[in-house]
Amino acid sequence: MVEINEVSVNRVLNPTAINLGDYVINPYVGCEFSCLYCYVRSNKVASKRKRPWGTYVDIRKNAPDLLEKEICEKKPKTVLLGSTTECFQPVEKKFQLTKRILEILNNHEVPYIILTRSPYVVEYIPLLNQRFCKRIYFTVNNYSDIFKQAIEPKSPSFVSRNIAIQALLDAGMPVIPYYSPVIPWVTEIKDAFSLFTTAERVDFEYLNFNLKNTQDIIKSISLTDRAREKNISRMFYEKNYYEQTWDTMDEEIERQASRANKRYKRYRHPFDAFFKNTYFD
Repeated sequence: MVEINEVSVNRVLNPTAINLGDYVINPYVGCEFSCLYCYVRSNKVASKRKRPWGTYVDIRKNAPDLLEKEICEKKPKTVLLGSTTECFQPVEKKFQLTKRILEILNNHEVPYIILTRSPYVVEYIPLLNQRFCKRIYFTVNNYSDIFKQAIEPKSPSFVSRNIAIQALLDAGMPVIPYYSPVIPWVTEIKDAFSLFTTAERVDFEYLNFNLKNTQDIIKSISLTDRAREKNISRMFYEKNYYEQTWDTMDEEIERQASRANKRYKRYRHPFDAFFKNTYFD
């Protein structure tokens, strides 16, 4: 059961190193989806919590009121929504902090970019279609139900996400289908481009082997398929094998993109360095 707490914060517009905006807004702390590969599990704030990641959500109840004041003071050029939380997770249906934040950003004509994996975002198409949503990076993936149950059992189904992306595209929204994490021998990319023919491009982020809980991810995969676990574990320890595996994935994505005549970007983490906040445009 998810513990819900209503809290107050001192500020809502926080500077960000992610190269998508000069400020970021996270209306919630925590995420009900509880994906095993989520990098927020490793950050300082999450590590200090007594409850495990995915079992709590803090509602930053005064965020909209603060935003009204801070926009006038800080004059943000672009705002990123959802760097350490899911803005459209189930609690949004009740508390609607994200909705109020979108209304405020629109009223002040502040451009914003959204990171999400939640189909609930389509409920806000009328708000998003008011010219100030500049891009939506919508996280998807494509692997079997067995692996999804092992890695992200609480996240929305891939089918529902695909339907949501198409609804956004049909509404004229600038959506980038974002395959993340791409896991070798687990993720199937053959349909990645054909599913979203009207998207301007499709992006891929490879599994980050430098997360603190990478071994937990590998272990979860091993419970469903020992052979895959053996190969993925080898990537963790052997740099040459790591590079060769991703080189093969690069080639496959290039082939699929060429067949579909579709643009793409891919983000590949170094073997021995934690990721940088420069994935995107």
